[in-house]
Amino acid sequence: MSTQILFQGFIVLHLIGFLLFAGTSVADFVGFRQFWKQYDLNKTKAATIMQAISVFPVLMRIGIGLIILSGIGIMYMTHGVFGEQLWFRVKFALVLLVILNTFLFGVRQKRQLVKFLETSDSTVQKIRGNIRLFHLLQLLIVFIIILLSVYKFN
Repeated sequence: MSTQILFQGFIVLHLIGFLLFAGTSVADFVGFRQFWKQYDLNKTKAATIMQAISVFPVLMRIGIGLIILSGIGIMYMTHGVFGEQLWFRVKFALVLLVILNTFLFGVRQKRQLVKFLETSDSTVQKIRGNIRLFHLLQLLIVFIIILLSVYKFN
């Protein structure tokens, strides 16, 4: 197998991972908006929506895994040439921030939501705001990563 084909394969896997992660993040955001609409109207339907969107974190992890593994492959194939560029360093820090935001903030808020769905509205409302903040941060960071990847400023 030629190195060019291998390099292009890593690029394709990197894009697939990013699309999987970003697409699932958008779907999670939309799914939670629907969940909250139904939560106010019909808690049984809301529980069904929650069950449907509960697979999204698994897809996000698969996307992040593909991004990391293919990114390592790309860096290996290019002998780390991107690592010296400012746009890549900023992008790398943002990718780490997305991962940390997902695992330290988003997962915790979603677990608290499942735990407190049957409790007072004040607790659920706080979690609702936190999850909304989580989604907005995720989508903003993903947008910035796309800009950095396209414009590659130095």
